[in-house]
Amino acid sequence: MRSSIKVQYVSVMFGIILTLATLCSCRTAKQTSSTNTETKYDSIVVEKLVPYALPEDSAKIRALLECDKNGKVVLKWFDEEHSKRMSLQFSLDSLGNLLTTAKTEPDTVYLPQTTINVGKKSVSQSVVTVPVEKKLSWWQTTLIWTGGIAWTMIVITLVYWTNKKTNWLSRLVSIVRKL
Repeated sequence: MRSSIKVQYVSVMFGIILTLATLCSCRTAKQTSSTNTETKYDSIVVEKLVPYALPEDSAKIRALLECDKNGKVVLKWFDEEHSKRMSLQFSLDSLGNLLTTAKTEPDTVYLPQTTINVGKKSVSQSVVTVPVEKKLSWWQTTLIWTGGIAWTMIVITLVYWTNKKTNWLSRLVSIVRKL
């Protein structure tokens, strides 16, 4: 009874070791792929001067006009406000009318402006597949050979054990002889 338990224990352990050896012994060659993606943007920076017209200008005149003893209009005081670009001219005619003329010099200012033009996006992509072939190490080769030997021994042991219990091999031989 003890020997049958030992045989079962040994065969279970042998099966586990054999399964592990089969799973870890060797691998197939892998194919590796590498993808190279390159993105380029073509951009052009343009700096140019943009004309900007200045708004119209204005002027303000304040004056005090009075009549003298002879009945003529006399200018007592005068005040004017205007910008540098404005030129004012005024005069009094013989009837006492105030005549003004205002002229503004047209002015345009050029302001710098930067424009960035982004061109086409060019993407180049290449896929390179390189097969990786590696020579098996001595340990992997040993595991392959021991795995093959172990499977052969397992098949022979199973045939022998089932023939011992059921005697099926001698029956098969006798059936083949009858034919």
